[in-house]
Amino acid sequence: MSFLDIYGHERQVTMLRKAIAQKRVGHAYLFSGINGSGKRTLAGQFATALNCDSSDSLADACGKCSSCLKARHASHADMIFIEADGQFIRINAIREIQERMKFKPLEGRWRSVIIDDADKMNDHAANALLKTLEEPSAFNILILVSSRPYSLPATVLSRCRHMRFNPLPANTVARFLAQQKGMDEQRSALLAGLSGGSIGKALELDAEDIAFFRAGLIQLVMNTTRNNPISLLILASYFGQDKKKIKQGLDIISSCFRDALVYKETRKQEMLINSDQCSYIDQLAQRLSGEQILQNIQRIAGAWETIELNVNKTLTLETMAFKLNW
Repeated sequence: MSFLDIYGHERQVTMLRKAIAQKRVGHAYLFSGINGSGKRTLAGQFATALNCDSSDSLADACGKCSSCLKARHASHADMIFIEADGQFIRINAIREIQERMKFKPLEGRWRSVIIDDADKMNDHAANALLKTLEEPSAFNILILVSSRPYSLPATVLSRCRHMRFNPLPANTVARFLAQQKGMDEQRSALLAGLSGGSIGKALELDAEDIAFFRAGLIQLVMNTTRNNPISLLILASYFGQDKKKIKQGLDIISSCFRDALVYKETRKQEMLINSDQCSYIDQLAQRLSGEQILQNIQRIAGAWETIELNVNKTLTLETMAFKLNW
């Protein structure tokens, strides 16, 4: 694998390759962004490229040398991954890498330590890591990966080069699903649209067969009318009580109204997340004003924010259903 195999994040890739080429690699990086956006993948690729036998000329990993092959099979002695043990990353894990960092790398030019979900470090672990960040040792590089960088101590943040990862464009996620998972165009476009820019979430939705859940939900949405209160109650009950499923359902309904707004303005079916429901999307676009559609999107988002506060789910969803413009 090389940097060329990374989907999206072109700016971050360029910066990392430049650091390798100019031999100006920092001692600590923080990769932050939503879950499943490719932060850890790029961290691993960066670590692989640093020790590639050809990296001086390529500023990338060749994928063929002994070092690259070991990295691919997760057997490189100088690539260390740290993950949470249960809910937390504990101080023992940090102390262990500190001991190893006292010595030169065993095989390559660099020893790379990738701390996944770094925000899960407990206070003792974060304080221990701070000492390493304040007194960096040569030939060692720390890469902290986090979807919640605001949970890290400011003292840790200030000592890392911060690289932010934005959600991936839907077409990039769809391209990954088509090329790497062999999905057809319609399914990859649907999952990409519902993924929020996260390849990881798209794969998760695929594993849960979101298409079946979506088909039932959209059918209910199509049959829902303000003159039929029972239809509104049936729609609200379809979500159930599982917060994860509720979030997926709200995202699907929101995507329908988003599509209605886009179609109202552009009349382009290829820009729709739910392109297979273009006929219904067209009906929504004609029936509702742009202001009403925006109100619906805001009310759906507001319902989720309320549910996250652990307010009664059934009551919140029923209230939302009755307030939406149909």
